[in-house]
Amino acid sequence: MQLLIFSTLILYALTFFLVILYHIIKKDIFEFFSKSAMVIGLLFHTIALSIRTYESGHAPMLAMYETLLFYSWSTVLVSTIVIFRYSERFTELITVPVAVLTMIFAQLNETSSKPLTLILKTRWFESHVISSFAAYALFTLAFAGAVLYLISEAKSGGGIPNKSIRGQAPLPYKDFQDIAHRSILWGFCFFSASMFAGAVWAYLAWGAYWLWEPKVVWSFIVWFYYAGAMHAYYIKQWRGKGLAIATVVGFFVVLFTYLGVSMLMKSSHSF
Repeated sequence: MQLLIFSTLILYALTFFLVILYHIIKKDIFEFFSKSAMVIGLLFHTIALSIRTYESGHAPMLAMYETLLFYSWSTVLVSTIVIFRYSERFTELITVPVAVLTMIFAQLNETSSKPLTLILKTRWFESHVISSFAAYALFTLAFAGAVLYLISEAKSGGGIPNKSIRGQAPLPYKDFQDIAHRSILWGFCFFSASMFAGAVWAYLAWGAYWLWEPKVVWSFIVWFYYAGAMHAYYIKQWRGKGLAIATVVGFFVVLFTYLGVSMLMKSSHSF
C-alpha cells in the first residue's frame, strides 16, 4: 500500500508541474500528460484506499491517517471531474497542491489499520463521514475558485486566457466565481446530509441528536457559514470580491473544524 501512496504522491506532484508547464508553454502535449498523470494517480490512490478498506474491514475513515488520505482523494476526484466536464485547467493549480500537502501530512501521522469499535458499527457513521469529506473537497474547490477570482480580478479585471478550451473565448474571471458558487452549493448539500446522518448516529450512540461539544458546535458554524455564503451570491451588492474573500476564509474555518478541533480539543470526534 505504501508503494501505491508514494507513487500517487509523485504523480500528483508531476501533475502540478506539468500543468504549470502547460500554462507557460501552451503546448497541448503538456495538457495531455498532466491529465494522464492525474488520472493514473487517482487510480493508484483508489487502489490504496481499497487495500486499506480490505485490511481494516471498514471504509478508510477512522484514524486521522485514513481521513487525510480520503480527503486528498476526494479533492483530486472533484478536480478531475471539473477538468473533464468543463475543460478547466486552473483550479487544479490550488487543489492538487492541497492534496499533495495533505498526503504528506498523512504520512507523518501514519497508523496501522484497526477495526471499528461497536459504537461506530453503523451505516450512519460511514454516511456521515463520506458526505462530510465530499463537502470538504467541494469547499476546497470553492476556495480555489475564489482565490483565482481574486487574482484574476486584481491582475486584469477581465480574465485569464484558457487555451485548453479550443475555439472558445478566454475564460472570464466571473467563471471562477461561478465555480466557487456551484462548489459551495453542492458542498452545502453534502454537508447538510452529513449533519443529518451525524445526528441520527449520535442518537443511536448516545441517545441524543445534539451534543454540546466542540466538533458538533464547529460543524454547525461551518454549516451556517456556507449557508450564508450560498445565499449571499444572489445578492448583487454582496457578490464579487467580498464574497470571494469570505469563501477563502471559509476554507480555513473548515480546516480548523476538521483538524484543529479534533487535535486541540477533547470530543467524541478526536483522533
